[in-house]
Amino acid sequence: MPTLPQSSYKTTTWKGGVTRQIFISPADGDLSTRQFDVRISSAIIDDVQSDFSDFSGFTRYILPLEGEITLIKEERRIALSHNTLYEFEGDEKVSSENAQGAVDFNIIVRHGIRVEVGIMEDAAFTDSRRTIVFALEDCCVEGEALSKHDTALLDEPFCLKGKAVIARFME
Repeated sequence: MPTLPQSSYKTTTWKGGVTRQIFISPADGDLSTRQFDVRISSAIIDDVQSDFSDFSGFTRYILPLEGEITLIKEERRIALSHNTLYEFEGDEKVSSENAQGAVDFNIIVRHGIRVEVGIMEDAAFTDSRRTIVFALEDCCVEGEALSKHDTALLDEPFCLKGKAVIARFME
């Protein structure tokens, strides 16, 4: 089971802070040209207000990991929960108000690619689908320790002890 400590994530700067790319598929995918099927990342947000980039043709999921994040969409304010991924379409005009230094977790999925996402705790997975496990707390995956905000990549059945975001590729 390959694991990725957060210190290994590819880090880039954007106008509102720093992004850490956790996973991209295909492996040679490119964010700037939108040549990818799935991208998982975490951002440290320096700006207290930011606008989301256009990702037409993609569905997005966001979860605050640290600090408060409120989305503004169609003049509605949506306070994000630390316990639920919020889903929206990549072509929607969305901005946010953020606590200084807030940290988020993002999944962006190209339309037509089937990925099941959710937050799971103490769960068993019995099939062999490609699964990305992002630890929301110190966890154990198949008896192996996974530190908070580290990631495991699995292609076989496994047991999770602890709380994590799970992204499973549908067959």
